[in-house]
Amino acid sequence: MKWSTKGINLLQSIGWQVVIPAPHDDGISKLDPETEYTVEIKRKSRKRSLNANSYCWLLCQKIALELSKNGYTSKEDVYRKAILDSQQGEPVGIPTNLVDSIVRKWRHNGLGWLAIVDDYERLEGVKRVYLYSGSSTYNVAEMSRLIECLVDECRQLGIPLDPSEYIKSLIADWGEQLEQTQA
Repeated sequence: MKWSTKGINLLQSIGWQVVIPAPHDDGISKLDPETEYTVEIKRKSRKRSLNANSYCWLLCQKIALELSKNGYTSKEDVYRKAILDSQQGEPVGIPTNLVDSIVRKWRHNGLGWLAIVDDYERLEGVKRVYLYSGSSTYNVAEMSRLIECLVDECRQLGIPLDPSEYIKSLIADWGEQLEQTQA
């Protein structure tokens, strides 16, 4: 059972009690007070829409075609470069003997899941690795930045683009589509 809500209250007695407004649902009334449940509370974030994702890949394809005039470049390579250019990697210290395994597992998450190993060791036996998440996890601001990066690349290469109003409408669409699907 999962829902979005506002108006969560905290009551302090012996410990903390959390009062969560819930929808009128038969499932709620069937909760057994003797059964152990897992409850997770996290801030709701807006995620990207498939329209924005499709536009991202369209831009990657246009850039790849233009760059391939001087030697083959794939749309996946363009996408990965845009991830690196538009986002900030999360620096993580990893024991040197585990770096290859962790990097391989991180990259297995998808095309945009990048791991850049810093060769400089600040601590003996520990490497710093910058981890970049793929766009499948992006919120509106992160996806907007990725698309802005690709749009800028298109402009530098002289690639014709849709009007900026259209691009802005894709980004604005995210919130509207999410509100409809989560209502």
